[in-house]
Amino acid sequence: MLWFESLLFYGCEEREQERGDVDVALLPTVVEKVLLPKLTVIAENMWDPFSTTQTSRMVGITLKLVDGYPSVVNAENRNTQLYLKALLLRMRRTLDDDVFMPLYPKNVLENKNSGPALFFQRQFWSSVKLLGNFLQWSGIFSNKTLQELAIDGLLNRYILMAFQNSECGDDSIKKAQNVVSCFPRQWFANLQGERTISQLENFCRYLVHLADTLYRNSIGCSDVEKRNARENIKQIVKLLASVRALDHALSVASDHNVKEFKSLIEGK
Repeated sequence: MLWFESLLFYGCEEREQERGDVDVALLPTVVEKVLLPKLTVIAENMWDPFSTTQTSRMVGITLKLVDGYPSVVNAENRNTQLYLKALLLRMRRTLDDDVFMPLYPKNVLENKNSGPALFFQRQFWSSVKLLGNFLQWSGIFSNKTLQELAIDGLLNRYILMAFQNSECGDDSIKKAQNVVSCFPRQWFANLQGERTISQLENFCRYLVHLADTLYRNSIGCSDVEKRNARENIKQIVKLLASVRALDHALSVASDHNVKEFKSLIEGK
């Protein structure tokens, strides 16, 4: 018999169970006294927040423990608190020590195969990957905590700076789509009015600026380039609508005569 089966069936006999039998609490006690401290050590010393595989496994086992042992794995339990604190400290340490976004003049980045350009792209996509990994913890940590880490600490501090230091074009749209795909949908499900969460305001303003720049750059260009710019502007409207920044989405649609506004915000 496997060791966990021995624990699971410990004290189980074909007789009526006694009220208050301490054997029933054996498995939850093992989770509290052994497993949670072990996970805390892993979070502090072994988990790499840049690794999507490791993060997915940490999130998965945490959710299983929350669902399987709610009497132990909850906000009031000290070992649970220590585990969650270790996770947060590890993420904050990653932000402070391991994230770096180089700043180059835009003309240096024009050669896509140059060393600086390749390094810049690698650092950008590494940061977006980290953003997605942070936000895998949605449902375990509060929205406020995750928004502080992922939006204030990573998107607004590093990723947005990279956007602003890049040429506006198709690549910017692709990058913005990848960023938006990281956000948990439940952040926006119950928002009232036309404004998104305040932490995303700077990102939304960048998207509005991107739409204006794409339009200006298309003036005097070929019909094909103008159509491409227009399609990109439509994608920006769609991105803004997906994060419930309807005020900005409407502004871009109005400024650039996007007639498909309703279908875009409905995701059609």
